[in-house]
Amino acid sequence: MRNNAKKLFPLLLTFIMLLSLSVTASAAAAKKISITGTLKTMVVGQKNELDTKITPKSAKVRDKNIVWTSSNPKVIRILENYDDETEIKALKAGTATITVSIRGTNLKASKKITVKNSSAVSVSSYTKKISSCTENLKDIYNSIKKATVKSGYSAARRQAQTYENKIEKIEDQLDELEDTIKSLYRSGKLTASQYNSLKKKLKSADSYADKAEDYLERKFGDFD
Repeated sequence: MRNNAKKLFPLLLTFIMLLSLSVTASAAAAKKISITGTLKTMVVGQKNELDTKITPKSAKVRDKNIVWTSSNPKVIRILENYDDETEIKALKAGTATITVSIRGTNLKASKKITVKNSSAVSVSSYTKKISSCTENLKDIYNSIKKATVKSGYSAARRQAQTYENKIEKIEDQLDELEDTIKSLYRSGKLTASQYNSLKKKLKSADSYADKAEDYLERKFGDFD
């Protein structure tokens, strides 16, 4: 009887180990993969992120085994090929199907995306608005340089406050322009190159605002 028990024990132990491995493998096996979000269209120059949903949640899939591909890399390029999320960039007008799959399985998901040319947003109108703000800031700066500080604390303070209010008003306009330009870019109405060009002009305008404020403080002092 004891001999039989000794023989059965290793078999029982092996069975328990196999059962445990089977449960673990079952819990770790992915059954479905999908691409989240409702992205269907992009414009040339636009970038977007795509993410995956793998079920069940307990599934364990290494990032290097998640593969992204584009049916037409000349239209949409994959910027990150091996990860549970990726970034794509629209290069030219056309259609491409983005597919994500799990290596070693038949699991995959696809999303068809159409790329359009940028909508007719008047970039020149925003350029003119930024340029106008820049020129106004230059005028304020030159006016501060030429100004004679009025005698008396109250008079000098009012004089400085007038300049400060003018600068702040233009800074508010620049902030509004920046928010609008960001919104246009995110909605795909501005290309990356258009957006970066306008951002550069905004940065230049901001530098003139800083320059005017610094000179104002040096000339009139800090009244706070």
